[in-house]
Amino acid sequence: MRRLEVHDSHVAVDESVTAGVVVGADGAESVVRRALGIPPNGPRHTAIAIRGYAREPAGLDGVQLITTTEQRWPAYAWSFPLGGGRANVGYGELVSGEVTRGGLLHGLSRLLPGTEPEAPRAHRLPLSTGRPRQPDGRVLLVGDAASLINPLTGEGIFYAVLSGALAGAAAVGGGDPGAAYRRALEARLGRHLRHSATASALSRWPRLMDAVFRAAAADQSVFDDVVHLGLADGRLTARTLAGAARHLR
Repeated sequence: MRRLEVHDSHVAVDESVTAGVVVGADGAESVVRRALGIPPNGPRHTAIAIRGYAREPAGLDGVQLITTTEQRWPAYAWSFPLGGGRANVGYGELVSGEVTRGGLLHGLSRLLPGTEPEAPRAHRLPLSTGRPRQPDGRVLLVGDAASLINPLTGEGIFYAVLSGALAGAAAVGGGDPGAAYRRALEARLGRHLRHSATASALSRWPRLMDAVFRAAAADQSVFDDVVHLGLADGRLTARTLAGAARHLR
């Protein structure tokens, strides 16, 4: 797509295709988003990650690992087993200062020594803390194109599926699709996004995050709350805050 024209009754794409509603589900570098004149997230609300496939790190057969670091905090590396001795591995950090491919690979190697991913690829991650307001009208932004990426974990699949379903319902529901979709997003995700933004701000203190991890290790309910906040639509619960307070050192 090179050109998008929004009219009262339809949207024209490249002057050759028309539609009643266009859903921009074209990722972090969304062409649809740019066509609407919405700028990309700034560095404070953008992370970058590099990922690829490699042999499982030594001693981690079948183990899902996430490891954090105080260097260039907040940053973490992961190894997710795929079976057959192979794993999805990667490393991500906020865009703060200069970020290079070599620096990302060094971060991965530092946290997962000996890991050498095949054909690693880097991706920008527009975080939900910099999410633009969904405009009225016939063009809807979903998933990464709408900056729906969890600022704590970089996870975006849950948001992508959910926002896509909400956009589809708004597209066929009559009235102004953009306004209907915006209301649906707020009703379904608004409170969660405010909680995840608060948790993201608090996560800038490694000592506090260590306390949260210790609380999660000691209490299954806290663990469940943290996972729900980082991977779905959970909230920053009083139970998690109290547990972190008890485990501060």
